[in-house]
Amino acid sequence: MVPEGVSTDVDGLTLRDLARVGQGTHTGPIQTSEALESQLAYIAETRHAHGYSRAVDRLFELVLSYVQDAEDAWRRGENVAWISAPLMPIYYANGVLAIPLSELARLGSVDALAAAEDYFQLPKESCSMVGSILGEFYLRSGRTPPRMVVYNAQCEPLNLAWELLKGEGYEVFRVESVNRPNAEDDPERVAQLQAFLIDEIRRLSLWLTGKPIDEARLGAEIVRSNRIIGKMRRMLRLRVQNPLYIRSLATVYMLAGMSTYYGKPEQYEETLDLLIEELEANAAAPIPHEKVVRLAWVGGRGQEFGVYKTLDDAGGAVTSWHSADDWTRDYRTDLPPLQAFADYLITARTLGSPVRQRKRIEEYLPEFGARGILFYGYIGCSFGSVHREIQAEYFQRLGYPSIFLEGSFQVGPPTGQMLTRVRAFVEMLSR
Repeated sequence: MVPEGVSTDVDGLTLRDLARVGQGTHTGPIQTSEALESQLAYIAETRHAHGYSRAVDRLFELVLSYVQDAEDAWRRGENVAWISAPLMPIYYANGVLAIPLSELARLGSVDALAAAEDYFQLPKESCSMVGSILGEFYLRSGRTPPRMVVYNAQCEPLNLAWELLKGEGYEVFRVESVNRPNAEDDPERVAQLQAFLIDEIRRLSLWLTGKPIDEARLGAEIVRSNRIIGKMRRMLRLRVQNPLYIRSLATVYMLAGMSTYYGKPEQYEETLDLLIEELEANAAAPIPHEKVVRLAWVGGRGQEFGVYKTLDDAGGAVTSWHSADDWTRDYRTDLPPLQAFADYLITARTLGSPVRQRKRIEEYLPEFGARGILFYGYIGCSFGSVHREIQAEYFQRLGYPSIFLEGSFQVGPPTGQMLTRVRAFVEMLSR
């Protein structure tokens, strides 16, 4: 079972204590490692460094309160679920407060991995994402929403993890996979995929609320999504001229909020509006181009916040972001809401084959002045490694140098080797 010696910061409890308490009587923030303090320290430092920006301060208020507020809402009887499926407008249209499983990366720790390896007998060589998710849900059992919606298009190890969590009492709804493996498909094939996904969404809505989805409300959510996506593009384009006004870590969280709103859509949009106003006011005094090495970030969001700080301190700035948050295009408004949503997901360039994904990256490298590419993946993920190899080889032929960064899904300090490679890469491109 769980080792007694692993320490926690939750009222002095051991991991075994946490696992045994199933009544949900502990209602404070759950923290399973001192490593989380280092992440909070990076956030505090970033907020201090952005003391001139009210927008960044408001952003981190939303970030830090997100999971706790959602779990408090669940305790009050509200409809809250953990989700991995990229269906955020669907949840808001159903009146469901959704917490992305990616938030576990910010909450996870080596202690959670220890619990996963011991309790679930997970091999140490396994993907850190799978271990972190299993361990965190094991430790949070009884004090976090037990329902989760997952997307089967993700890797097989994660699909096995969902089955293990079902055995621990979690309710899991699987949205069946509808990834497009090909760079191009005929219209009939695309229509079949969209029809299948629409059926899955209808099935999901019944599972979440017991009622069919309100298409008028979904239409309103799509309008809001398009409005926020447009503002995100505006913000990123303004940032190209002065990429250090809002630095890497703050930009990552602003992008992540585009698909979640951190549970507070109106406040998030107001924060984005404020940031745009600040960037416009400072556009007259951009940082000289030769002093900043503009880069593209492709892949997962790094949880070792020291990578972002090192990148900023070395004179680099990520201006072209290509993670799961697609800011490059809008939902179609000439289709009924359900069809528009299915079309958006099926034609996405963040899922599917690396050949499809690289088209989006290639389009935006010149506009955002990127001179090199940082490919980021999680330790133990062979699936992502293959994608990075294919994409890096392609962009190397186009004249874009790149490096691979592998980090842990759960929080923790970056390795010295990783930081040295980041500094060397930026220095090489600055010559």
